[in-house]
Amino acid sequence: MGAGRSESDLRRRVRGIFPGANPLRRRTDYFEPVALLVVVLIAVVTAVAAIVIAQSELRDRVGEADREQAAKHQVVATVVAEVGNSGGNAQRPVAVRWGQPPDEHFAVIELPARTPAAGTVPVWLNQQGQLTAPPLTRAEATQAAGLAGAGVLIGSAMFTGVALAGVRLFVTRRRLAAWAAEWEKVGPQWRNHAS
Repeated sequence: MGAGRSESDLRRRVRGIFPGANPLRRRTDYFEPVALLVVVLIAVVTAVAAIVIAQSELRDRVGEADREQAAKHQVVATVVAEVGNSGGNAQRPVAVRWGQPPDEHFAVIELPARTPAAGTVPVWLNQQGQLTAPPLTRAEATQAAGLAGAGVLIGSAMFTGVALAGVRLFVTRRRLAAWAAEWEKVGPQWRNHAS
C-alpha cells in the first residue's frame, strides 16, 4: 500500500513539473520545467568549471611556491634598534643586522607592534642577498586554489539566482496580465450569469 501511494505521489510531482497535455496549461507553464533544466545544467557546468579552475590555480600556485622556496632562504637577524615611532600602527620599523664582519648586513624591517624590539627575528633573502617577502607556502597555494573554485561557484550561484528571479518575475507578470485579459472577456458573462 505504501509503494502504490509513493508511486502516485511521484507521478503527481512529475506532472506538476511537466505540464504535458493538460488542457488548462498556458505557454508560461512551460517556464518551470525549462528553468529547472537550465539551473541543473548550469550547476553541473559550474561544478566542473570550478574544479578545473581550482586545479589549474593549484598547479600554478604550487609551482610558484616551489620556485620561491628554491630562490629564497631564511636567516636569523638580530634586532639592533627601533627606527621610529609606530604611531599606533599595527607595524613598527626596526633596524636589524645579520651576518658577521666583513659580510655584515643591515636593513630596516617592519615588525608587528606587539612583538618585542629585542632579540632575533627571521628574515628572508633572495639569491642576491637582498631582503624579500617570505616565499609562498603550499598551504597558501591550496587556499588560493580553494578560493578560486569557491569564487566560481558563488559567482555562478549569484548570477543564476538573480537571472532566475528576474525571469520568474517577468513570467509571473505575463501570466497575471494574461489572466487579467481573459477575465476581462469572461468576467461580464459570469456577472450576468450570476444574476
